Amino acid sequence: MNVTDSQLYRAFGDAVAKRRRALGLTQVALASRIGMSRASLANIECGRQNVLLHHAYSLASALELSAVGDLLPASPKPSLVRSVKIALSDKSVTERGKAQITELITTALTKHTTGKVPS
Repeated sequence: MNVTDSQLYRAFGDAVAKRRRALGLTQVALASRIGMSRASLANIECGRQNVLLHHAYSLASALELSAVGDLLPASPKPSLVRSVKIALSDKSVTERGKAQITELITTALTKHTTGKVPS
């Protein structure tokens, strides 16, 4: 699973908002702690604004976190099953049949290696 930029910024913003609320801070109070406008902080919390590195550090500090990484989502683990290519000796199997067999094998291998069925 690859995380898109927008998903990453939304997850970061969600973490900021959740921590801010847990500390009982308003957007205005947090924004003033880090020298940012309330509107910019609102945009960060919604995932609409890219976050500069120094702002990420300022946010982590103002939110009383020991590391910036506490605001980041976990890295997705690379898939252990990259792709499955099958060679069938039976020439009568249709392309649709090959696709179904490939899907079945991929699902089984993923479940075997990760313990989870892929979504």
